[in-house]
Amino acid sequence: MANLLPTPAKSHYVFNLRDFSRVILGICLIKKEHVSSKQTFIRLWVHEVLRVFYDRLTDDNDRKWLFEFIKNAIEVYFKDKINVVFAHLLENSRDEVNEETFRSLIFGDFVDIDALPEERCYEELTDINAMYPIVEQCLSEYNATHKTKMNLVIFRYVLEHLARICRILRVPSGNALLVGVGGSGRQSLSRLASAMAGYVTFQPEVTKDYGLSEWREDVKSCLKNAGGRGAQTVFLITDMQIKDEAFLEDVDSLLNSGEVPNLFTSEERAEITELVQAALEAENRKNPTAANAAAMQDTSPLALFAAFVNRCRANLHIIIAFSPIGDAFRNRLRQFPSLTNCCTIDWFTSWPEDALERVAQRSLETLGMEPELRDRATHIFKYFHKSIIDLSVKFFEQLGRKTYVTPTSYLEQIGSFERLITKKKDEIMTAKLRYLNGLDKLAFGASQVADMQVKLEELQPQLVEAGAANEKLLVVIAKESAAAEEQRERVVKEEEEVNLKADASKALSEECRADLAEAQPAMEAALAALDTLKPADITIVKSMTNPPPGVKLVMEAVCVMRDIKPERVTDPSTGKKTLDYWGPSKRLLGEMTFLQSLKDFDKDNIPLQIVTNIRNNYITNPEFDPAKVARASSAAEGLCKWILAMEQYDRTAKIVAPKKIKLAAAEKELAENMAALKETQASLKAVEDKLAKLRENLAKTQVRVVRSEVSTHAGWILD
Repeated sequence: MANLLPTPAKSHYVFNLRDFSRVILGICLIKKEHVSSKQTFIRLWVHEVLRVFYDRLTDDNDRKWLFEFIKNAIEVYFKDKINVVFAHLLENSRDEVNEETFRSLIFGDFVDIDALPEERCYEELTDINAMYPIVEQCLSEYNATHKTKMNLVIFRYVLEHLARICRILRVPSGNALLVGVGGSGRQSLSRLASAMAGYVTFQPEVTKDYGLSEWREDVKSCLKNAGGRGAQTVFLITDMQIKDEAFLEDVDSLLNSGEVPNLFTSEERAEITELVQAALEAENRKNPTAANAAAMQDTSPLALFAAFVNRCRANLHIIIAFSPIGDAFRNRLRQFPSLTNCCTIDWFTSWPEDALERVAQRSLETLGMEPELRDRATHIFKYFHKSIIDLSVKFFEQLGRKTYVTPTSYLEQIGSFERLITKKKDEIMTAKLRYLNGLDKLAFGASQVADMQVKLEELQPQLVEAGAANEKLLVVIAKESAAAEEQRERVVKEEEEVNLKADASKALSEECRADLAEAQPAMEAALAALDTLKPADITIVKSMTNPPPGVKLVMEAVCVMRDIKPERVTDPSTGKKTLDYWGPSKRLLGEMTFLQSLKDFDKDNIPLQIVTNIRNNYITNPEFDPAKVARASSAAEGLCKWILAMEQYDRTAKIVAPKKIKLAAAEKELAENMAALKETQASLKAVEDKLAKLRENLAKTQVRVVRSEVSTHAGWILD
């Protein structure tokens, strides 16, 4: 190993006896019935050496040195020729075995993929092409049983690394360190290899709040599954998921000892011991071997937990996917040596040409390209990718800045081409469809021309007839338009006259309303005064035998207003007969509806002689004053106000009456004029409707004539 010393760029070049043991363990995977000859054993030994030592090398010179070392070892120690041992891998017997030949050397347990995992045999795959359908089947089954689908292109590069990961998982306590840039397929191949082996894959779901406590719970879950339940478990973690370096400390402990110190609480340890004891008893019943019986001898908690740790080391397979970019990779290898000591390293190099070609061909299959064109596009993709890699090397040599060209860049290049060609195809198809639609419409139009020409010849007499009818219709429309205009002027004139009369009637109505409004307050006050009178007040007045003069004066006025005749009584002082209203007044006051009759009094039709009597004999009397009468009786005061209000209302009503008569006559005349105006407007509307109908008929006739003429001209043009 003096030729493979670690350097800052090759910090993972660390070798010890564990690597030697991995070679031996790999050889022990095969059964003797599958080693048919010495040459098969030599190929097995070479395969295991390649997997342990060759797969971690990053430099072409180092790979060449190891190849020469193996070649020399075969000749010196196995006493055989390398060309003879690997003759079946050579296409031509004259060819020499080289490093490229070793790419076809594959051992694995996936030849009979349908067998149970524990029944599969580790054997040589003599033809790598036979591995394609096996992997395609496993990939199809994986996508059918998992929510997250893998769109994985299967090519030789994928098969090689997939076989390497399957071998690592086959070895007890087999752990892998997969080193490669993003997009190289480390995670996808790990999941597929785990599924092919029938293992359970667990990968932490790192979120923004994912911390050490969540990480420890995930680790506990994996350990319980592997050590407690005995399930073969793959714990997959990438450098992007390591949010805390403490994660790697736990991984380092798991790789080195199979456990994380102080990870479980006492309650969890008790649960684990019960789980392990039940699992050991079940295994002993199922397979009563001496080893299983010995394991059941000591069932102390300490022994059961030790058994749990051993089961974890055997059943838990840790796969770590790191990127070699930056200083973090070297620092972590230095800080956590178990990453190199306890893991089989598989370095994912740049995709070879056959990988680039296979990926491009597979991606372009869905575009429907011609095979020759697809081959040319594939060649261009490879050329671009390799040119960029060469330029990145020159860029580093000249400027000292490292630029990484990853498989993701190659896939993005192909994706850009797919999007561009799809876009252009859509544009071309859209233009093609537009062109075809245009041709169809032109063909349809041409097929219609002949029919149109025949129809035009048939329609020509109708066209002449329609033109004549059109001329006649124009004459009728002109005549009807003149009549409608005359009718419209008459309607406008009548509307002006009616509006003037309506304004005059409105003014007269407002004047009457204003005159009546002058007497309205007094009337309302009188009625309000009547409302204040109580039956007791009326009774007091009625019971007076010798009422005060003011009371008698008011009651006389009430009797006169009600047209109640006085009585002829004998005057005690003179002995002559005189007219007296007090007796009728008392009877009037005694009526139950006295006050209501005053409220309902017909104030609009008071006889002239009564009003004249009231004005001459009472209104002019100085004693006929509500204020003076109120001293004698509050009831007489209200009645006095009522008499005054009736007289004032009558005076106003006599003034308003002629105006009302005039207003009624004006309103009657206005109604008659409005009726006449409506008739005139209706007549005008009928004329206008008739004229509109004529114009509509004229427009339709003109359209038919124009269409016929246009069709005729179009036919001539097409001819």
